[in-house]
Amino acid sequence: MKSPENIHKLIALLSESSKKDYNSIFNNFNFECINFKPFESWSPKKYTRNCLYKDHQFELILLCWNENQATSIHGHDGEDCWVYLLEGSMEEVYYTLTTNNDIKEEGSHHLLPKQLSFMNDRIGLHKLKNTYKGKSLSLHLYAKPIENCRSYDEASKTFIERELKYDTFREVELVTKSN
Repeated sequence: MKSPENIHKLIALLSESSKKDYNSIFNNFNFECINFKPFESWSPKKYTRNCLYKDHQFELILLCWNENQATSIHGHDGEDCWVYLLEGSMEEVYYTLTTNNDIKEEGSHHLLPKQLSFMNDRIGLHKLKNTYKGKSLSLHLYAKPIENCRSYDEASKTFIERELKYDTFREVELVTKSN
């Protein structure tokens, strides 16, 4: 049954596992059993970042995208990032830095529902954009939580350090099993 409480199963799995297992967990978890509606928030101006869970090990964030909304080109402050597309379609564009500290586009791919993407600073930088004719919904897992990130300002062609904030924080309490 589809329920917002089923997110507890995912959080418990992630909490009981190490980072090396996150890819497998995301690829094998039944996200269709989770009702994300209570955690969604939408803005006509920008995509929204809605925190579901955060501890020292990871943070789980639901991103809500209206048509054509996109991130800036950005890194992940040395942490790992998994993006699972729940609804819609997204384009992910990859970038590297040249020796002159310029941005070079390396390629892109399209994410469709039930597809997983992975990124970290060793791979490079990326930008995500909702390419669906409507709303898209993606689930982002960061190991460890990211407080700040380096973001590329395309107008000034410079990097800026950005403090990351949530639009909503409806943290799901981790329910522990008692024996």
